[in-house]
Amino acid sequence: MDAPSPAPGEAIVLSHVMPTPIRLMLGGVGLGGTILLLVELGPALWPPSVLTLFFGLILLGGLSVSVAFAAGSVLSPDQTWEIRPGRLTITYQSLGRTSVRTYPAADLDGMAVVSSAYDSDVETYELVCQLPFGRKVETGLDSTPVLLAILAFLRAPLATARGVPHDETWLVSPRIANRPEAEAALSRLMAGRG
Repeated sequence: MDAPSPAPGEAIVLSHVMPTPIRLMLGGVGLGGTILLLVELGPALWPPSVLTLFFGLILLGGLSVSVAFAAGSVLSPDQTWEIRPGRLTITYQSLGRTSVRTYPAADLDGMAVVSSAYDSDVETYELVCQLPFGRKVETGLDSTPVLLAILAFLRAPLATARGVPHDETWLVSPRIANRPEAEAALSRLMAGRG
C-alpha cells in the first residue's frame, strides 16, 4: 500500500500486489505437494483394499490444499485502487491481463472504514464500498468469479448457502496501515458524492 497523498488534487493510491517470487514459491509448493501426494499415496488406491477409503480421504484432503496453493498463486489478481474525489478506479491484473473498473461514488450504496480484526498481526484497516442491489463485483478477469465464490464460502459457509455472498457485493480495498490514512481515503472518495 502506498501512503495517501495529502495534496487535494492528487489521487490516493492503494495497492495489493503479490511479488513474483512469492507467486513462484506458492506455485512450487502447490505443484510439489500435488506430485508428492500422487506418487506416495496414489499406489495405495489400487488395487482396492480395506484401506483404500482411508488413503483416498487423506489424498483428497492433501490435494485440496496443494491445488489451492497452485491455483491461488496463478489466478489471484493484483489490484490497485485509485481514489479521487467522487470516483473510485480499480485496476485488476492477472496472468498478463489488465482490467479497469471505475465506480462513481454516487453509485455506491455505502462506504465505510473497517478494521481487519481477523488478522492476528498488526491491526490494519480497509475501505469497503457496497454495490447497489443487483450488482456484483466484476473484475473483467475470467478467474475472478470462481475465486470470489471460493473466498465467500471459506469466510462464511452457511451465509453463502443462504444468498448472495458478501464478497460479491462489496468492494474491499487493499489493507491500509492506520486509521487516519483510511479515513482520509474515505473522505476523498465521499468528497464528490452528490
